[in-house]
Amino acid sequence: MNMLFYIRHTVIAAMLLMMGGAAHAGLTFVVTDTATRTEAFNIAGFPILPVGSAVSLGHLDFTGPGSQTVTYTYLGQESGFIDKFHNTLNGTKLLESNSVGTSISSVVSTAGPLSFKFEGDTGKFAINGGHWDKGTSIGLIGTHMLIGSTTYAYVLGYNDSAGTKHLGDWDDFVIGVSAVPEPETYAMLLIGLGLIGFSVGKQKQR
Repeated sequence: MNMLFYIRHTVIAAMLLMMGGAAHAGLTFVVTDTATRTEAFNIAGFPILPVGSAVSLGHLDFTGPGSQTVTYTYLGQESGFIDKFHNTLNGTKLLESNSVGTSISSVVSTAGPLSFKFEGDTGKFAINGGHWDKGTSIGLIGTHMLIGSTTYAYVLGYNDSAGTKHLGDWDDFVIGVSAVPEPETYAMLLIGLGLIGFSVGKQKQR
């Protein structure tokens, strides 16, 4: 088989990887603790998650490769407080007054915890990958989760005031998160895979 065969199949494989992984590319939720819901998670459009159901607590990290556009979408809230979401990388916010489905984005290129935090109206913060003020925490609601007509790689919920990070329902402010590689990242992947195909083709010709 000639080199063209390997390059053609390498490019096809790269395209399939990119299309299949675009919805959750470069993100992983790091579990640091677990908790049990003391109230039901009952935001419209979501399955009801009952009292006693488990929730993973932790932070959402960017793992690469390259640069990716990370999008945060407001999915609803059930809170007696006025909570907020801060994309601290570029200073944009999501508010309870926003329409459900409102999104903000930023380009991320550094591996590690994404730069965002939740805020309660009592001045309490839950910083992703950082300090959580007493009574606040970030919980994982679901992965590859279909809400309405959109599938989100990760859905995160904020616990704003339950007394400790282990108590609550994690529906005080809910966001969906997804990431899509920037065009130059696609190009780098194709070049890298093309070089692999070229090398394999040369070895086969010997």
